[in-house]
Amino acid sequence: MKLFYEDEFDALEQMVASCPHKRKEIAAFIFPDHKPETAYAKLMARMNRFGDERFTYTQVLRLMLFCNAYDPLYYACDELLHARPARVAPEDEEVKLVEAINGAAKVMQSAMAQIERLQPRKARR
Repeated sequence: MKLFYEDEFDALEQMVASCPHKRKEIAAFIFPDHKPETAYAKLMARMNRFGDERFTYTQVLRLMLFCNAYDPLYYACDELLHARPARVAPEDEEVKLVEAINGAAKVMQSAMAQIERLQPRKARR
């Protein structure tokens, strides 16, 4: 991970350079509806700081996931004076989600029990 980025293009270049996939694979991933040569040309045009083509926000997010590199995110954090985020382990996130589901299930059970207690009262009227 780089300490400083010159600009957003530097961050994009670092992400692509550290990607385990070749540039042609990256291009095919981000532009699946284009021929390989066209996709590659579009990728290179968007990475050119002097060109007029740019990635969309969603494309940058998809590229970070595909490349498993987060240089554009780190660049944004640096530019906005935010701390760079730490990666969350999927196992930790899974534990949080299971706890949230269990908590929601308990609330649902309590609400259902309360509804059941109201039924006899409702029937007596």
